[in-house]
Amino acid sequence: MQHTDWVDLGQPVRDLIQVQTGPIRGTQTVAAGLNSQLAIVLDTADGPVFVKGLRTDHPGVVRQRREAMINPYVLPVAPRLRWHAEGAGWNLLAFDYIPCTRHADYTPGSTDLPAVVQVLGRLQQIPCPGLPVKRAEQRWAAYLDNDAAQDLLAGDTLLHTDFNPLNVLIDAGTAWIIDWAWPRSEERRVGKECRSR
Repeated sequence: MQHTDWVDLGQPVRDLIQVQTGPIRGTQTVAAGLNSQLAIVLDTADGPVFVKGLRTDHPGVVRQRREAMINPYVLPVAPRLRWHAEGAGWNLLAFDYIPCTRHADYTPGSTDLPAVVQVLGRLQQIPCPGLPVKRAEQRWAAYLDNDAAQDLLAGDTLLHTDFNPLNVLIDAGTAWIIDWAWPRSEERRVGKECRSR
């Protein structure tokens, strides 16, 4: 998806953002990312903030709302959502900026793999929130042969479901999981307690 630069945003959108951030001292459009029309790092008096957004008539806005909904529950593994605003024809999410040097490298022997394993371990410890997320058996029903197979996916485990390397940031040896647009609930067969993975 083509990203919009700060200078190409209409003044009403820039005003909407600056109500939240205060004056903008500098901007940098982020090249990576597949699902946002706006992906930008803003230099503010309170430090850098990452803002992503979609026009309100874009069908992906529902994913942004899901991401805002799930964020308070995944803070051990994800950047904090600072604010969520809608106006001037845009739906915007602003996150703490993670000063990563790269996205995760999953190739065999990569020095990022231990950090990826650690973040998955942290994710596994997050209790399941009682939120209206789509169930895994609904998401993947078309790939299953029968109802019994669907039952194997039913449960209460929170899943990210999109571990594309672009969705894992590496910052000084720590991995962060971003873009929580597709959280799903699925059962963890070991034990009955609600746990995340």
